[in-house]
Amino acid sequence: MNNITGHKNVCTEVVAKNLCIGCGVCASVCPRENLKIEFNSFGEYNALEIGNSCGEKCDLCLKVCPFYNNKDNEDTLGKKLFAETPGIKHTPETGYYIDSFVGYSNIKSHRENGSSGGLATWTLEKLLTDNLVDYVACVSPNNDPEKLFKFKICNTPEEVRECSRSCYYPVETSEVIKHILSHDGRYAIIGLPCFCKAIRLAIQINPKLKRRIKFVLGLVCSQLKSKFFAEYICALGGGDPHYLKQVTFRIKDPNRPASDFGMKFVSENGMNPSREGVVFWTEGMSRIWCDRYFTPNACNFCDDVFAELADACFMDAWLSPYRNDNRGHTIMLIRNKDLLDLIENPDSEKALQISHLPIEQVIRSQISVIFEKRKAISERLAHCDKEGLTTPAKRVSQKSKLRYDSRLEIRSRLIISQSSPDIWLKCGKKLKEFYRTMRLSRATLVLIKWCRGFIKKIISWVPIFTSR
Repeated sequence: MNNITGHKNVCTEVVAKNLCIGCGVCASVCPRENLKIEFNSFGEYNALEIGNSCGEKCDLCLKVCPFYNNKDNEDTLGKKLFAETPGIKHTPETGYYIDSFVGYSNIKSHRENGSSGGLATWTLEKLLTDNLVDYVACVSPNNDPEKLFKFKICNTPEEVRECSRSCYYPVETSEVIKHILSHDGRYAIIGLPCFCKAIRLAIQINPKLKRRIKFVLGLVCSQLKSKFFAEYICALGGGDPHYLKQVTFRIKDPNRPASDFGMKFVSENGMNPSREGVVFWTEGMSRIWCDRYFTPNACNFCDDVFAELADACFMDAWLSPYRNDNRGHTIMLIRNKDLLDLIENPDSEKALQISHLPIEQVIRSQISVIFEKRKAISERLAHCDKEGLTTPAKRVSQKSKLRYDSRLEIRSRLIISQSSPDIWLKCGKKLKEFYRTMRLSRATLVLIKWCRGFIKKIISWVPIFTSR
């Protein structure tokens, strides 16, 4: 434990207040190696002090934490990074951007094995093959049942392709950031919005990282999930969540639209036969995801939709007609001129099938995420303030402007996100027991949703009667 009375660090100011997202950047920059990233009892990564003492005046871990109240937020950091870029534009939803595209990669396996259209994989490979970077840090499957995914340093296109697909599972960056600090070279790294912010904060204070990290790429994210999310889906498919061995997210089915993707699992129990299966979005994943089961508390207070501090941001094209194409399309929002040059290079024309997409369409494609991070967040902040709970300073108002029924639904989901991990554990990860224990929360949310739908119908009828 910390032996300096009253000294503040990420464990006392963030972890203790249940706001750690487990990104791992703090552990990588700690000069005394006093921090380690480990799973807590709820399957979430958290920073942990491992026995050494903090320096008396050291606060580096707090300076890089994306959920600590630093002086810099996405607005101020984004302005420093991109405001002077020629041709730059800005919207409140997306932050800065130069241009935006929609499409897919024609290179074999990019689209087939990617979450959507494979543009993120293509970009990372292109950075390597065009000698703009020497290494790429991205998330890879890991042959360890206790840690199914991890960040990996890649230096070949083949290695990058092995890291395709989304990962709805905890990962952390401490080892790869330490590798970058101890190994010279030019690096690109791809991560979620909170990870991008932590990396940018670290780059501000560490000259080595500033020299070596040449590109930060981002992904639109509505929320992270703990390990329990994958365990639950495994149990839903008939597997044993205690012996989950392997997970593959974003399985595509030629008979389903792109939005109805699946999660493939393998569970192995020495006492029982191994079990493999796929659970699709419409077969139970959607409710657990949208109702925010197993969502870390920090995710309830993130207001960055489009990874505003990334040189480019990638997302699913949840728009007609793209969403019905089971092969997938990617939207790419660009803030870095070098990446725009990659896209517009004549050599890229054969590799890519893309077209410009108006920024209004980019915003519309993520309208549900924008609601969660720009409107629902106000209600969550107000609720926690009323309950006396600590929340980070955000760029949105704590005064909710939503109807009462919407506010009730948001609060109900907040309660589910906070209670579901503990109940999953107490129920021994047994589905029937979990459903039984969660039935009141589930029934309350169903009732609220029904009332909301009824109110919408009443409102839609009003113009009919008033016009007569």
